Amino acid sequence: MRFAMALVAGLGLVMVAPAAIARAETVCAEFNTLDEAGKLAAVQEAAVEGSVVAQLSPKDAVSLAIAMCRVRTSETVTQVLNSKV
Repeated sequence: MRFAMALVAGLGLVMVAPAAIARAETVCAEFNTLDEAGKLAAVQEAAVEGSVVAQLSPKDAVSLAIAMCRVRTSETVTQVLNSKV
């Protein structure tokens, strides 16, 4: 599991918080903010859940999800990868 580190300057304390976990149900607005590894993780989970595009070519599926999520921000990664339009 990845961890994000945050330094609280005022208190001089280090806080550890888990990084955002990418899932196939991730809404596109959140998907757009993920790093490349997070986007790939979301697409790989969509492949496990049956997305044919994600199963055939995860790299191309990430590119497709990035493009479609720019305009379909309220849909999930699975929805945009499985859409017929």
